Amino acid sequence: MKTTSLKHRSKDGKLLEATFIPTQGMNLISYKKDGIEVIAQSTQDLFDERLSGLGPIIGPHFYHRKAREFPTIVDTTIFPHLKKIGYKAGEEPFSHGIGRYVPWNITSSDSSVDAMISGIDTYRGITLAALEGFDFEMHFKAQLDSNGLHIKFSVESEGSPSVCGLHYYYAIDDNNAIVTIDSQGEYNDLGEWKSIPNQWHNPITKQVHFDLKNPSDYGFIPPDERHGKALLETKEYHLSIEYSSPTNQNSLQLYHPKDSKFVAIEPISAKNPRNVTALKSSIDVHIDIIPMNKDS
Repeated sequence: MKTTSLKHRSKDGKLLEATFIPTQGMNLISYKKDGIEVIAQSTQDLFDERLSGLGPIIGPHFYHRKAREFPTIVDTTIFPHLKKIGYKAGEEPFSHGIGRYVPWNITSSDSSVDAMISGIDTYRGITLAALEGFDFEMHFKAQLDSNGLHIKFSVESEGSPSVCGLHYYYAIDDNNAIVTIDSQGEYNDLGEWKSIPNQWHNPITKQVHFDLKNPSDYGFIPPDERHGKALLETKEYHLSIEYSSPTNQNSLQLYHPKDSKFVAIEPISAKNPRNVTALKSSIDVHIDIIPMNKDS
């Protein structure tokens, strides 16, 4: 397992460390400040099984497509995860896009990494365009500086709409955690728009306060449609996530299965990622860790 590790000192003098695996989908397997790990290491089994878990990316498509939208994988031996998930013809082979299942081309320094893949790249003799079902290009840049981790992520496609996003799994100990999200008054429930319940939403501050004792798989639109914010509060750390987009086509997905030890807070370059129309999109994300200890 070949990793790329970035290091930098935060503005309060603490060591920041971010570790990626470019050979396995640019997964962010670790992000620490002063030794405090925020990526849910309990999801290592998901990474080992199907290159999910830890810190996977989304793109160039979201979740599972309809059968007519993706090619059938004939030789399943080239992707070990297909056997592990019991893949059958007619099922989506690459949940959330081919980008998390193949090596990326990178250049890196002590505190930054630039990565890209495109449809003309090949994996075991097959082009990524043939595997995904359409041609595309994705660019990913991660940089650590004194304010935290900055990520610029973009996608452009031909033949089918595309999307990009971050599906990072953040650690929570016992569901005693809260996520605060800047949001308009509606949320996306698996593709259906609904009014946010009063017990979640403050219409004055335009914020959702979501207790992670409850499960979620929802999407939220920021009041400023080009800039969104979320704050995760746990006993061990707080995590600030801010993102921006050059268009108003973006949202934040909140994914937390019942009683799980993680929450995924996912900036994504579409308002409704289950119904994407754009051929080009991007997001800029800033993630800052705030340790909850005496000298933080």
